[in-house]
Amino acid sequence: MTVRRRTRARAAAVAAVVALCLGCNKPAGEPLKITAIDLGPAVTDDKIVRSPAETFAPTSTIYASIATEGAGNGTLTARWTAADGKLLAEQKQTITPTKATHFEFHYAPAGGWPVGRHKVVFALDGGGARTREFEVR
Repeated sequence: MTVRRRTRARAAAVAAVVALCLGCNKPAGEPLKITAIDLGPAVTDDKIVRSPAETFAPTSTIYASIATEGAGNGTLTARWTAADGKLLAEQKQTITPTKATHFEFHYAPAGGWPVGRHKVVFALDGGGARTREFEVR
């Protein structure tokens, strides 16, 4: 009977080590990615747009809330472009989220926005660009 107990104990120990090793090799989780973008006139303390909008006044500061999922290091870029295609500003943030979270950019050109249809293009690490258009009236 002691041989059986030793065999069971060894089998249990081997199973525990295998389970532990398998846990060490788990995938790191989801890669970092942009999941949503909202524009609006303000953001909360959690960097979420309070009232999403697509139309703004020439005197507006326009806020963008970028939702991300996954974990890792990356660089978020926002390129604000006027209706005539002229680049107004490029902003970058280095991010290191460990869970789903929001990041914020905002912009208001000196002298105000010209009337027309403008856009802001967001990219994570230079790839997968996402565009949001908005109108200034």
